[in-house]
Amino acid sequence: MWSVFSEAKKYRSFREAWVGCLLGVLFLIFALYQEFPEDISLIRTLPARQNWFRVQQDIRAYGGTLTAFLLAVGLPRLICCEREYRTDCLIKTSAEGNRVTWSSKVLFVILYCAAVVFVIGASSLLINCGHFGFKGALQPIESCVYFSEEALPQMSNLAYCILQYLFLFLGALYFAGFVLLLAALTRRTALTIFLCGASYLLCMLYEYVGYMFSGLANCVMGFFYRFGFGGYLLQASYSWSRYGGMGDWSDVWKPVLLVVILILLEFSGLWWVWRRKARK
Repeated sequence: MWSVFSEAKKYRSFREAWVGCLLGVLFLIFALYQEFPEDISLIRTLPARQNWFRVQQDIRAYGGTLTAFLLAVGLPRLICCEREYRTDCLIKTSAEGNRVTWSSKVLFVILYCAAVVFVIGASSLLINCGHFGFKGALQPIESCVYFSEEALPQMSNLAYCILQYLFLFLGALYFAGFVLLLAALTRRTALTIFLCGASYLLCMLYEYVGYMFSGLANCVMGFFYRFGFGGYLLQASYSWSRYGGMGDWSDVWKPVLLVVILILLEFSGLWWVWRRKARK
């Protein structure tokens, strides 16, 4: 556990991490301000279904993008710092140095992802749901973003919104694994930030203008979006359907199982690259 605190101490020394957190807080405040209704009394008269359906879209509107930004900016140096500060040779002096350092970094990243998702989720739910006084929070859900209304999950509006942020946590781990693996391969913080940012921007591009693609380009972009971290961060990848159109809630376990497997593969690959680089 002390080694995890050591990684947290390193993180606090990263300038780009502080800049990223500051920009992230400003972006979150701006996004929540944009969601602030001009007439709160009017919002409170709307049906609960309409208010909660709007809250469900917070992740797509800003939650997924803000999470990706904080991970892309804050995590690369965590892997690259020993190499860049030329302290990697100290790790080799201990028989268990590589394993302990790697496991400490991975545990810190998991906690970091959980903290990011918790702050974004708690802020969004408390403020946006506070506009209408959490009316209908415990009522059965009547509509879902990405899922067909013919087979809705048997849970309340508030429970489904919380579940969405658990889905976002899985997407965050998926993207974090990509960031760490890329950082281990490049060993360059700035290059990793650029590549991760560009990768997510491509996913954003497909999310909003994907309808403009056709033929092979649409198939390729659609495949990488659906099974890549972009779709999981923006929630679209959880919507699987046997018949096309809106997703079938009974199939939600499939993308969840897939993303868990992909996360395990990423971190296994990270361990392999980490050990290989350590031998050089």
